Amino acid sequence: MTFPTNRAKLALAAWLETHTKFRLSAHANDLTSALKELDTRPQVCSYSAQFARLKRYFNHVILGVLAVSFLLGLIAVPPAFATSQSNQINIFWLFIILLGFHALNFALWFVTMMATMNHRSESKGFLLGLLIFLNKKISKHSHIEEDISAAYLHWQCPAHSNKWLISSVSHGAWGCYLLAGWIMTLLLLLTNQVNFVWETTLLSDQAFIQLTQTLNVIPQWFGISLPNQLDILASRVDLISQNASTRQHWANFLLASIMIYGVLPRLLFMLISLGMYHFKRTTQPLGTQERIIKNRYLQQESQSRAILDNDHNTLSTIQGNTHDEHISTLSDSAFLQHWALFEWSGSRPDYLSAARSLSFLNSREEQDQFLDVLSQEPTYILVDGEQSPDRGSRRFFTKVSTSYTSLSLVICGDKHATFIEDWQRLARETHLPSTQILRKD
Repeated sequence: MTFPTNRAKLALAAWLETHTKFRLSAHANDLTSALKELDTRPQVCSYSAQFARLKRYFNHVILGVLAVSFLLGLIAVPPAFATSQSNQINIFWLFIILLGFHALNFALWFVTMMATMNHRSESKGFLLGLLIFLNKKISKHSHIEEDISAAYLHWQCPAHSNKWLISSVSHGAWGCYLLAGWIMTLLLLLTNQVNFVWETTLLSDQAFIQLTQTLNVIPQWFGISLPNQLDILASRVDLISQNASTRQHWANFLLASIMIYGVLPRLLFMLISLGMYHFKRTTQPLGTQERIIKNRYLQQESQSRAILDNDHNTLSTIQGNTHDEHISTLSDSAFLQHWALFEWSGSRPDYLSAARSLSFLNSREEQDQFLDVLSQEPTYILVDGEQSPDRGSRRFFTKVSTSYTSLSLVICGDKHATFIEDWQRLARETHLPSTQILRKD
């Protein structure tokens, strides 16, 4: 599928509409047609092209991390095979070097994932933070707009799925490291003859026999020739003689263990983490601005907005319970005051062109900024009667009623608008005066 997808474009458009002056065309036939505007603006290098370039940069950085991990795996193995004049290698010390840090890291990852299973963490971790830092530096030198870079990182690294993205990169890097170590171990065993030995001061011989036989359980399923009890006893460090069969059994044991206990688990959990990351991304609910944009093109309105302005002197408020009592008018002076459009999905109404100030309250940040201002001047908030108030709306208007002493709720919609009464009920519960502007066909 060509990137960016419509879902990615929707996230990009929502970010741009929230943080810049960019607005999608209100005259497009549907959402897909509207999002095509991202392919043509600006003309020099479109928003979609910049977004796609950032995606390529991010993928290239991840591939770079995997390549570096593979190279480190190749470099780490030869020192572990450094032998004395007798060509003896302590098999379990070799295990600690090749698989010890992998096992420790895997255990820490598992404990962390279990501890944060129900947490929605905003932390990106060191690895993902490094990827983001490199991506920002590359995009800066590629003359990509900062708003596009911020929009991409917001889309690529959402808080609810960050841990799965980090996990997939981490498992992939360890998988490459261990695979490179396995390849280098195979090459060294093909070109060198070594004796695998073991020694201990504190532990008994039986402890090493039990440990080796435990590690043998899974490789035996694949019919691999592995060291038996006689091979283990014959590999004691103070025993000099070791036949070719014993050496081969230990070599098979080493290669099988690295692959089965190292490479395969990392690749498996990388695929699981990557699948969970995409699943979380796919099931992520749309943000407020994304829902507004999507609703904007669900039903194209062939309506012209008009204001019923029979009374030019007073601002009528809600006093009754019948629907007709809520159809009220605004004075001409009201349209010269401060106005705000709450979760507004259409274009700016023409009748607010003379307003002293006009702001959009489509995102949580914009709403918080509006709440931070304590004003006694007349202020009007316009809502769409075709959109239902939710718990977020109720919370916002409960707070705003205490910040603004001269605030009025204005409901825009025709007489048959679906949620007129819901907005009127909300106004009564939050002790806000309300009125209605009719939208005529």
